[in-house]
Amino acid sequence: MMTHADGKVMRTIRRLFFDPACLTRDYIKGKRASEIPPIRMFFVSLLLFFAFTSVAPFHSIVAREIPEEMAEESHSTLPLSGHAESLKVELKAQVETLTFSGSKRVQKWLDDHLAAALDNPDEVQHVMGEWAERMVLLLLPISAVFLWILYAFPKPVPLYDHLIVSLHSLTVLFLIVTVATILEKFLSDEVMDWLIRALALAMTVHLFAHLKGFYRRSAAGTVLRMILLGLATIVASFLLTLALALIGLQLGAVGE
Repeated sequence: MMTHADGKVMRTIRRLFFDPACLTRDYIKGKRASEIPPIRMFFVSLLLFFAFTSVAPFHSIVAREIPEEMAEESHSTLPLSGHAESLKVELKAQVETLTFSGSKRVQKWLDDHLAAALDNPDEVQHVMGEWAERMVLLLLPISAVFLWILYAFPKPVPLYDHLIVSLHSLTVLFLIVTVATILEKFLSDEVMDWLIRALALAMTVHLFAHLKGFYRRSAAGTVLRMILLGLATIVASFLLTLALALIGLQLGAVGE
């Protein structure tokens, strides 16, 4: 029983990486007995992704702003906590200089919550981590809708088909990012830089092969749609990140 299940998993992963268009087409046509369902693979990849990655700790982001001279002197002059407190005061002063050219109510909300976030970095991180797991799921319908719009002409494709394409593509993305995160712990920064470039290129080629093979449009048309999809994804990612930051401030940073 386990051997049969393992065989289905390996077969699905192999086709997912090396023959994604055919895998998607077979599933939509009902040829599903020999592979793992895409929704199950998607959630497995998502669980692995969150098991090995996390939202960058708020306090670690603050820590990276500590000047090198301050870090060198921390063991000889003031205790580290003193430097951290000094940095916190400085950051609070910078926060107070931020202005929002709009509602005074919004400006007050930003001032209160940004200042409070510096006092409660762990809570902000915790809230952002919880909501990040929920918001990542939004990538699935967003991706499917983008594909539905991009491939509406000349012949529309059912939204369900775009959803399966999105499930397979995002599964590959999460698996690759997870592997890269694991390797980062063992490889040097220089090697990781080259590896990230190679993986980015591989994901681009994989997406091109997937879209061209499944939708059967011209190479130029596929590239154009990939560019538009990339731009739309950047905008959507920015909005989701902004929403995540605002949620973290609202729920994690409790102002006085």
